Amino acid sequence: MKRYPSVFRRTLRILAVSALAVGMETGIALGQTVTDGSDGRRWADMYELPAFSGKPGQERIVRRTGYTVSFNPGLRIPNWVAWILTEDRLEKNVASRPGTEAFVPDPEIPGCPDRQYNYSKYRYERGHICPAADNKWSVTAMRECFYMSNICPMSRSLNHDAWNEIEEKCRDWAQNRYDTVIYIVGGIVPSSAGHCPKGIPAYVGINDDIAVPYRMFKAVLRNDPNTGWTAVGYVFDQTGRAEMKTVDEIEEMTGFDLFHNLPDNIEYKVEAYDGSRDWYGSAEFNG
Repeated sequence: MKRYPSVFRRTLRILAVSALAVGMETGIALGQTVTDGSDGRRWADMYELPAFSGKPGQERIVRRTGYTVSFNPGLRIPNWVAWILTEDRLEKNVASRPGTEAFVPDPEIPGCPDRQYNYSKYRYERGHICPAADNKWSVTAMRECFYMSNICPMSRSLNHDAWNEIEEKCRDWAQNRYDTVIYIVGGIVPSSAGHCPKGIPAYVGINDDIAVPYRMFKAVLRNDPNTGWTAVGYVFDQTGRAEMKTVDEIEEMTGFDLFHNLPDNIEYKVEAYDGSRDWYGSAEFNG
């Protein structure tokens, strides 16, 4: 991320929030600029959030019950999706995973793909960014996580192996390992969207108008009572490979400013540091 002076960075954040207040380029309703969602947090307290780009036509921000999404209207897939995990959420099984009929367009995002966009003929699956298993705590959250704005084309190798392994690790960290909130953001490497290597379809959909991200990322953050703030990150590709990265390295690849709501001195340290030793089993993969 760009290392602006802290005063200037704070000014940029104030301007960004002001822009949200009038609904500029985001699709966020006026009442969503202070508190929103099931936990009532302010935007500035949502440490999982990347900075909003503010670039016309490149993102539409929508806050859902269980997550926040930045949807890219041009690529027709999410830039990123951010959410939290807690032990309490994972112990509440009030909703079950629905069938394929649950994949529907996001009602707040014009042009969001319809469920008729079946990826199977391209050898892709409809992969969740914020997984269904993280949303069993709420009937509404479960329903909304099947909106197509939370879905990316994923190969079976990616969706069922490395991507799924990290999802399971996150749930284990939140439910069994660490007595704190786990902040998660996952999404695409934009420069790879629609630019898959030869032999890997780069677009899907009836009109081949949904970009396939060849590379995707996930970054995870927590404020541990023993270690303090610590983060770990991953980059995946459609062949199913996964590689650990620092948050700074992910930011360099994606152009996103992750975890920007952290105080600057903490953000710089956490994002540059390889936090894998602070996350149990973070470097272990079956594949």
